Amino acid sequence: MKLKGSTAVITGSTKGLGREMALAFAREGCRVVVHGNDAERAAQVREECGGCAEVFLGDIAKKDVAQALMDFAVEKTGRLDILISNAGVVRMEPFLEFKAETWQLLLDVHLSGAFYCGQAAARHMARLGHGGRIIHISTIAAAFGQFGFTAYSPVKAGVEALTRVMAVELAAHGISVNCIAPGPVWNDMLENLYGAERLNERKRTIPMQRMAEASEVAAAALYLCSPEAGYMTGQVLHLDGGASAAGPFTMEVYKRATSC
Repeated sequence: MKLKGSTAVITGSTKGLGREMALAFAREGCRVVVHGNDAERAAQVREECGGCAEVFLGDIAKKDVAQALMDFAVEKTGRLDILISNAGVVRMEPFLEFKAETWQLLLDVHLSGAFYCGQAAARHMARLGHGGRIIHISTIAAAFGQFGFTAYSPVKAGVEALTRVMAVELAAHGISVNCIAPGPVWNDMLENLYGAERLNERKRTIPMQRMAEASEVAAAALYLCSPEAGYMTGQVLHLDGGASAAGPFTMEVYKRATSC
């Protein structure tokens, strides 16, 4: 119960990785604000959190909605200690066929959403004067090219750069800002995206020969919000089973596993 009495806003927490983090933080005594666009899913996660959660619905790619989300957290709980900027969408299209509207969608949700939420949350944290923790969720694909990720890789690289800028500017307010960059995290969406055969090929590119579990990413987020991580800021934590360390040695099989 290291986070007892704290308030955490977790964007995109009605399913997948976000849901896992919401449940993990609730178990540690944190008051969680569950965010998403699906009211039924949000209500279910709130119930799973054991009553220590609030629900806010809306599109955080819009500045006024992001501001309203942070205001809601403070109004409901009296404080704002943690923001995990997790909301996101994935669209895979070849570069020569990539649509402008798809580019704009990913830019709005991932990068603009992280900026709007981060700025609104940090302003509350600075005003309240008790510091805070902000975590962005990126991907190892931010550091290299991947077939079909014409927008996803660039916007996540932007999120990592934003993390460093925020860390430098917010340190004086006692606010740490870090980023978790997972490799593939096992879930149904991933299986639907790749298919079973390509998923097995993808696992071969990872030295540990498996995907990450959502609970492992949630555990990393808990660490970054713990007292033990109080001096850590401006960092990108790769959680990928050694995939980024292997680099070019697995590139050929990687190309086969991710080609459109």
